[in-house]
Amino acid sequence: MYQLCQRGHEIRSSADRTVSGYCRSCKRDDDRRDRIAKRAALDVVRVFEAAGVRFVDNGQPVAAEEVAAQIAAVFGPQV
Repeated sequence: MYQLCQRGHEIRSSADRTVSGYCRSCKRDDDRRDRIAKRAALDVVRVFEAAGVRFVDNGQPVAAEEVAAQIAAVFGPQV
């Protein structure tokens, strides 16, 4: 009989676990979810940048208040 991880994946051998002891299937699922979330966030940033909102100025991050002011100026009362 096999062990099951917390999410129900079968753990047949030590090869089914990462070095830190996590289930490889869970790790792969978590990594996939993280990639999707990062891609979505980057898409949002690209839309704002295409509209003229700057998040970086001369290599330095723009303050959140300034980004909010830019978004308000570009999109007006719709936001």
